[in-house]
Amino acid sequence: MADSHDARAATCVSTAWLILINKPIYPLYVWALIGADAATRSLATLALTPLYAALPALARRSPRGARIALPLIGLADTLYATKLMGAETGAELFLVACGLLAVVGFPAREATTSRSLVIVIYLALLGLHGRYGPPLQAWPAEQAASLFMLNMYGAASLSAYIALRFASVI
Repeated sequence: MADSHDARAATCVSTAWLILINKPIYPLYVWALIGADAATRSLATLALTPLYAALPALARRSPRGARIALPLIGLADTLYATKLMGAETGAELFLVACGLLAVVGFPAREATTSRSLVIVIYLALLGLHGRYGPPLQAWPAEQAASLFMLNMYGAASLSAYIALRFASVI
């Protein structure tokens, strides 16, 4: 795990583990909501999972690097999932969790790093929202609405976990 003096990096690692555990479950939720064909199509959301798996090793070498990497991995994963599944599925809502990580992952002495990450995430939202083009996976409106609810609860749950988990180290 991360250097014992860097509780924020250790908390980033635990957050990465939570995401790693939940990533393979997402297609099962999709299957339960929409069906097997949709679940098969949602498997592509697992593509960036290895980046989360690499975070514990990074934290051992560079706790600060891990704290920087996690919101950036989340950003890349969110943008990819939004292009893949379509903005109407609410995949973009995970940017809230990315922004939260960019804030709580850094002490006051690293405010410039934190602010820079928040700006990158915000500019990605401003620059891409409504400009992703057609999704790689097309969904009928009813299925997209079901996926929106799933992603909304997922993004809210992840954000709540981050807030509660980091509350003890801030």
